[in-house]
Amino acid sequence: MDDDLKEKLKNVDLTPLKPFLLLSQVFPRVEEDRLHVVVTLPVLGEPDMTHPAEQAHHQIIKDANAAAAPSSVSNSPAIFKSEQEKHPIYDGRPANRRGPPITIYHTAFAQLKDSLEDLNKVVDPQEVKRVDDTAKLILESIKIFSTEDERAARVYPYICSLLGIELRENVATTIGGKIKAESDALVEQDLDDKTFGEKVATVGHLELKNELGVAGQCAVQNTLGLRKLLTNDKYKDIRNTTCCPCIIISIAGPYIMFGGAICADIFVAEAFTNFIYLGGTKEQVVTLSRIFAAVAHALTTLKEYYRCLKLNPGPRNVNRLFPQPTYTANRPPQEIPTILSRFNYKGRKPDDYRRSLFKATYDNRPVLIKFCEAYHGDAHRIVAKAGYAPQLFFCERLQGGVMMVIMELVDGSDAFHYFGSTKTIPSDLLDDVKAAISELHKANLVFGDMRRPNILVKEEKDRSRALLIDFEWVGEADQARYPPSLNDSGEIAWAEGVRPHGLMRKQHDLDMIALLNPSVEMTT
Repeated sequence: MDDDLKEKLKNVDLTPLKPFLLLSQVFPRVEEDRLHVVVTLPVLGEPDMTHPAEQAHHQIIKDANAAAAPSSVSNSPAIFKSEQEKHPIYDGRPANRRGPPITIYHTAFAQLKDSLEDLNKVVDPQEVKRVDDTAKLILESIKIFSTEDERAARVYPYICSLLGIELRENVATTIGGKIKAESDALVEQDLDDKTFGEKVATVGHLELKNELGVAGQCAVQNTLGLRKLLTNDKYKDIRNTTCCPCIIISIAGPYIMFGGAICADIFVAEAFTNFIYLGGTKEQVVTLSRIFAAVAHALTTLKEYYRCLKLNPGPRNVNRLFPQPTYTANRPPQEIPTILSRFNYKGRKPDDYRRSLFKATYDNRPVLIKFCEAYHGDAHRIVAKAGYAPQLFFCERLQGGVMMVIMELVDGSDAFHYFGSTKTIPSDLLDDVKAAISELHKANLVFGDMRRPNILVKEEKDRSRALLIDFEWVGEADQARYPPSLNDSGEIAWAEGVRPHGLMRKQHDLDMIALLNPSVEMTT
């Protein structure tokens, strides 16, 4: 055995081969003083491209390679609009380019979101020094500089001190030997795993503009530059093992914004803060220092995550592209579910990523997992007990503020795709809906969103049945209010009195059912 092979074998897990053949079939003549060992070196195999998530992930790479330079996109709203149609990032612009909350993909994001929601709970052992550094950063940030380089030279040292990081500046991303993007600065972490050579992960991605609104949209360029970097072929081994969680830091003059991004089945970017003015009162200085402390903790968490990351030597595990939620300490599910794929009810477009629905297994049964901002678990249980909703197994708020709902997976199609937008829904199905609503009204609850997409049509032997499948809007009658974002543009026919932030009334549910079939008699 030569020295080169010996060196490679040091980092190889020696796993017994599956018994496809008898050893005697491979070595028919074995000398008694010889030991034959079959060794396979790790080779990163190609992912299973038949899985829709892997296909979507591969499309990210194609989109990033074909996309225009981040600097040109950030300087032109017209180009940005075009790129979001052809090579999108999912950052919520426009509304159909909204992805799942990234807090469900990594603990660092979940903890950061919680900290930013209540800065009074941020415990910072270095608060005295961090407040001092924050005050000094403010004094530098409010100065007017002639160039970006001047600003960077004055603010970067304080950014590094405040966040406990080192920055590698002006990093070019090349594709086919040509520079396709340049990152102003990176926060990096070496992987301990050297199985495939030295690997360096990007933990933080920083973009700096000399002034807000000058030389392009800072946050847009930051996100697009990060996408170019993460989809580069040099990053393949890391990308094929993880969803590449990364903190985004955007600086524009005396303003700073923090966010995060993942490279999963789609490329999702989420802002955790607005552009924060680096100035103001004494109280603002302390507030800013706590924001920096929270972000510093998130960066430390990610650095440790990447340092310990074990690169996958075998077939790709598609689970890296799915959520890995962080449960609260005292409210985990009885069993950790295994997410298998995204889920779309029959008839819905498979590329609609706005709804965070996933097919999974839980306690050896197929289930539907839903991630959302709010969900009325008690209302769901009331209706399910009466037989008019799927069985509910788990409904709790996660770290990061997102609700996780695990329910029975029912084979069916929602009423919108079953009947279309105008065809009358049969009265026998609406009898089921009325019975479900009656159970809620007895509990003084209003369903609120009584539209066709929230009615599931299930085929049974003797007849079709209707189930309610979405309890996000449910609230107490005459107390709860409709979402401020309720679509009142005229595209949706709402009952009289339903309006953004309006009070929810029981009569609204009954009137909405009547709109589904005017011949159905409704009584309060």
